[in-house]
Amino acid sequence: MIGYKLTLEQKEAIQGVQFSDATFFNCVEDIDGVWFLFLSEQDTNNIPTEYAYLLELPQQEFVPPVQEDII
Repeated sequence: MIGYKLTLEQKEAIQGVQFSDATFFNCVEDIDGVWFLFLSEQDTNNIPTEYAYLLELPQQEFVPPVQEDII
């Protein structure tokens, strides 16, 4: 899965920020501790101007963290 790669500062600036009536930014950390943002096509088409810079961030393959079995 490809997502927008964030710095820690970028993640902290947008995490949880609501940008439409029903949508907010939810950043996800990958296996290497890198933060990512995933946006739907609808989100990218409706993103407010103040957050348009996010669409220009580098994109990279997201590798989810390994989840260990809970016994």
